[in-house]
Amino acid sequence: MKRVPFLSIVLFCSLLTACQEDSSVDNAAGPKNTAGIDTLTGLPMRGLNPWKNAGCELVTDSEVSSLFGFNPKEATLNTRTLPDQGFCLRTWNKPDWKERENNNEKPDTPQLEPRNTLVVQVLDYGQKEVADAQIAMIKRDRRDTYEEDIKGLGDDAVWSTNTRTLLAQKGHLVVNITLEYFDQPHDNLAKAKELAAIALKKM
Repeated sequence: MKRVPFLSIVLFCSLLTACQEDSSVDNAAGPKNTAGIDTLTGLPMRGLNPWKNAGCELVTDSEVSSLFGFNPKEATLNTRTLPDQGFCLRTWNKPDWKERENNNEKPDTPQLEPRNTLVVQVLDYGQKEVADAQIAMIKRDRRDTYEEDIKGLGDDAVWSTNTRTLLAQKGHLVVNITLEYFDQPHDNLAKAKELAAIALKKM
């Protein structure tokens, strides 16, 4: 089975973030509406992004351990964030991680991942119209990667089997779920949808 290196997934998430880096506008100047026109400038207002520096609260440790049915301490759950981003990386051991590691030491055997990996990231496009255009561009120009439209999840959603990534839009925000849990890449979609549903309820 050809696997996508996890570093590539993180780099890809960073590239997506670069498309919306100006979303990190300091909200200290005062709250801004999620929609509408600024009466002073006549320009569309930027929506709020409450998940900057709070990516791990969008789907919590307890929600992850409950959804996947593991004990965080026994599975050595590790949770990490990135500063000034709505980003959360979690890893935890598979139940048979020792057997997998032993298998990986044998020559000429398929490599089996001993740990599960979950990335949850919020991409902030400022306005719904910009997020709409981004998803439309992915559907138009990146069908070799995001090959599957997902119905009934947020405003719009697409799935990539190759990168095990689900993008689900809600207004001006897009939640990126990258999940490496099942060995067969497409099998991760069902759980990714459940994770996205948890996140979208809070967004």
